[in-house]
Amino acid sequence: MSIKISQLFLFPVKSLRGVAVNSAELTETGFKWDRHWMVVKPDGGFVTQRQLPRMVLIHTQLTADHLVLSKEGMANLMIPLTPSDAKNSAAILDVKVWKDQCKAIDEGEEVSQWITEAIGAPKTLRLVRMANGHKRPQSKPEQLGATTHTLFSDAAPILVCNNASLDALNKSLNEHEFDAVPMNNFRPNIVIGGINAFEEHNIAGLSNEDYELKYCYPCQRCVVPTINIDTATRHPKQEPFSLLAALNSMPDNKKAPAFGENTIVQKGLGKTIRVGDVLQSL
Repeated sequence: MSIKISQLFLFPVKSLRGVAVNSAELTETGFKWDRHWMVVKPDGGFVTQRQLPRMVLIHTQLTADHLVLSKEGMANLMIPLTPSDAKNSAAILDVKVWKDQCKAIDEGEEVSQWITEAIGAPKTLRLVRMANGHKRPQSKPEQLGATTHTLFSDAAPILVCNNASLDALNKSLNEHEFDAVPMNNFRPNIVIGGINAFEEHNIAGLSNEDYELKYCYPCQRCVVPTINIDTATRHPKQEPFSLLAALNSMPDNKKAPAFGENTIVQKGLGKTIRVGDVLQSL
């Protein structure tokens, strides 16, 4: 079975807008620079579009030296990819991703003010990156493997989604007189073509001569895909949540929608993955 990569996405900041790329480096935590930063409350608890949908209106971009954040009506914010030694040692915060306690570097007051204003948050927010040398605890070793680690992604290092599955969902949405949703609503890292709708759940992963990606378990979807990425408004009937659940539910919960496969890099750390790569199913 021949499968081709049609799109690749990086999400440098958890829950902000992602960026389409032509290639990415495979690392033990997923794509290099993916979910490298995270927005937190003053107490260190993380926030996402689940609580603050307007996060999706902030665009991200990576240059050779900087993370660039942009939002309509505001000056761009430039954050060095490599923090200073002083920041490494002087701005350590305790933060929490779900149940995982982590050490992170605070990006500072100017960044905090910008991101709080851009999101329109009622309380001050801060932007952090994982502290040098800190390894996030593995909360799902039985599913993702004991040696798998991530930065600030929800669980798995990589999410792989299937174009045919989105087509099937949008066909159902249209039949119910709802607007179609773009693939960006599901925040995938890798988008593939060449297999039937939801057939991704019946294969073990993907490979070529340079790397091997292992599928671990289907991705259970929350309310984030119901948020319009251009307006930051939630669908009035919370679609495509229920229609997706009817089409493709989690194996152990028929009311929970699944879309995409949570994935780890089995072989090929340090290799480059590219749009157009031809893969074989495992």
